[in-house]
Amino acid sequence: MSLAVIILAAGKGVRMNSELPKVLHPILKKPMLRYVLDAARDMEPERIVLVLGHDSELVKEAVSDCPVDTVIQEPQLGTGHAVLCCEDAFRDFSGDILILSGDVPATGVSTLGEFMDSHVKNSADVSFISTLVEDPSGYGRVLRNAEGEVLRIVEDKDATADEKKEKEINAGIYCVNSSFLWESLDGLDTENNQGEYYLPGIVNLCVSRKRGLQAFALSNPKEVSGVNSREQLGEAEKTIRLAINRRHMENGVTIVDPETAYISDSVSIGKDTTVYPNTYIYGETRIGENCRVGPSVYVEDSQIGDNVEIRFSSYLTECEVEDGVVMGPFCHLRPEARIKSGAKIGNFVEIKKSNIGVGSKVPHLSYVGDADIGAGVNIGAGTITCNYDGVNKHRTVVEDGAFIGSDTMLVAPIKVGKGATTAAGSTVTKDVSPGALAIERAGQKEITGWAERKRVKKGKS
Repeated sequence: MSLAVIILAAGKGVRMNSELPKVLHPILKKPMLRYVLDAARDMEPERIVLVLGHDSELVKEAVSDCPVDTVIQEPQLGTGHAVLCCEDAFRDFSGDILILSGDVPATGVSTLGEFMDSHVKNSADVSFISTLVEDPSGYGRVLRNAEGEVLRIVEDKDATADEKKEKEINAGIYCVNSSFLWESLDGLDTENNQGEYYLPGIVNLCVSRKRGLQAFALSNPKEVSGVNSREQLGEAEKTIRLAINRRHMENGVTIVDPETAYISDSVSIGKDTTVYPNTYIYGETRIGENCRVGPSVYVEDSQIGDNVEIRFSSYLTECEVEDGVVMGPFCHLRPEARIKSGAKIGNFVEIKKSNIGVGSKVPHLSYVGDADIGAGVNIGAGTITCNYDGVNKHRTVVEDGAFIGSDTMLVAPIKVGKGATTAAGSTVTKDVSPGALAIERAGQKEITGWAERKRVKKGKS
């Protein structure tokens, strides 16, 4: 049977109290809509149609890299009307249509797969996901007869006091035979408290017309929780985050405290790596095996090799780190920092757009920007590559085996030759020959009796 997907993403999200469209609010630095869209794409449907409304151009831009069609719901007359807006996009389609909501981001691909398999196995015309919750407020209730058969779905605002006591809710995820979908949508009306075309009405029509109906009961309600407020956004983020962390732990990663590890679903981590508390790993980050990351470390869009240690309060973005590197605490690797095998980047060191060679050390209190540092180089404390002249950026080159003394200012463009040394406290403005010692210091003077003269002067005052 052919499969297509409709994702409803037209709502404004008034309760979010935000200028940003609700479906674009981020979870682990990714818009919640992308979680729904990614799950839909993993189902390998023939087509995906996204229903947009408020701030449609912003939403289109956020998914511009995805092969989806879009339709605009205007005016917005309810969820049933939103699906009906897609009818023209499915004129040539015959099969099952999976209907998802863009503000229900935590539903896993495995759950959707089981749902679809059950729909096909039971030859249902309409299937929907239901679940039991302690507080069903705001959700449509699933009403059943004494034999447990579904009678209808009633929306929260239309339910009686007794009906509101029901704990089984409609999760708003459907799979419908396409021919029955368009047939049933034509039968919806607006005779309800909101004056809208309710999509759950297709379930009620399925029952009244004695067509095949399936309620797919889901044991974990958190997986289908909708996001209508900032509080619910936080709850959805936690559900997704813990599921991601659980997957990494199953793959051999130690996460010391899953409650305080924030890892994007796009991150890859090798086995026997340990992630310590309060650590954030986002984007297209790849971390190798046997690494130690954290605590309180931030890594985004970076490539980390094996046996790497990233110590307390280090911050890495868009950088590459090879095997056996030790970093931190309190180091900052900015975009295009490339750290070769066995190097050490110490505390309060900042690296930007620079290559640090094999086994080289930048132990502490230094800034290296726009530089190429060779192998086996030692950069003394307080060293700065003065790469910016106020107009242009210039590169610094330090060749293999050089020793840069503490508090050296390397004024680019400049080259320090192989095995050369700079004396501590020097401002080096000219190239240094291989094996040479560069010294730039004012002559030291000594004024005797200085402390006594200061004391006498202070007493007179």
